[in-house]
Parts: sequence; structure tokens; C-alpha cells
Amino acid sequence: MVAALPLPARVAIDGVDAAGKTTLADGLAARISEAERLSADDFLRPAADRYRQGRQSPVGYYEDSFDHDRLRRAVLAAKTLLLVDGIFLLRPELNDLWDCRIFVHVESEDSIRRGVARDGPKMEGLYRRRYGPGQRLYLEAVRPAELADVVVDNTDVERPSLIPGRARAR
Repeated sequence: MVAALPLPARVAIDGVDAAGKTTLADGLAARISEAERLSADDFLRPAADRYRQGRQSPVGYYEDSFDHDRLRRAVLAAKTLLLVDGIFLLRPELNDLWDCRIFVHVESEDSIRRGVARDGPKMEGLYRRRYGPGQRLYLEAVRPAELADVVVDNTDVERPSLIPGRARAR
């Protein structure tokens, strides 16, 4: 489906922390020669801005983490197939950018477990107090799985699957 998009095309690969967004985007890019990659993580605001509501703040995580204007400019500059992975990509101020929306689903506890395994045990407190609750704010306010063209259940990383009844073509 992604390879068949008319160019230029912009694809969002959204999901909570440690859901497998980057792995999916890298895998797609390896199979589609004209694809370019971009990660929302490259558009983090400076720490003073990200933590202005407090280092533990879930609202701050959702509202202040990324420079959306800079991300928007980079996405709009793409001339070919652009695969963008990141959290919060389907929020209202970015949702109009995408020709295709992929949401990678994992449960909250899986996200925390995988994030701690990736980032280290000292990060568990932040995952439980800032990241997980901040992502719940996004999931409840935006309902990204309902906006997605494709929802990938990545609960079992060895056997990701489409969630029945959730994938749809625009």
C-alpha cells in the first residue's frame, strides 16, 4: 500500500513509546528504494522548553516535546516518499500532513516494559509518571487508531498483525 502511493507522499508511522515505529519505518524504507526517512525525535525542543511544566509532567510531555513548525517544514519539503516515525504525529496540528497514516498499537504496560528495557531501569519512573500518562492524554484526545489508514498490532514483535476491522483505505 505504501509503495503504491503517488509521489510525493508523506507517511506517518505513529504509536506510543517503544511500540516498534522506527523498526517498521526502517523496514519499509529498506524495501522501497525511493523512500526517505525522518524521525520526529530529531525535532525535540530544547530541554528548557520540553520541561517547562516539570520533568515529570505528562501534560508537558504531550504539549511541549516537539517543535511542530520545524517538523512541518521538513515534511513539506520532501520530494519523494517520506516515512516519518514518531509519537503524537496524528495530533490536529500535524494530521493534515499525511497521505497515509499508520498507527502501531501496543498496550501501555508493553510500552513501559519495552521502553525500560531499551532505555534502562532508571527510566521506569519517567515512563510511569510522564511518558505513559502523556501518551494516554494523546490517545484519549486524538484517538489516533481511529484516524489511521492502517493499525498494526505489535504486541507480538515476532508476528505483528493488522487489527481486524481497524485497517481502512482512505
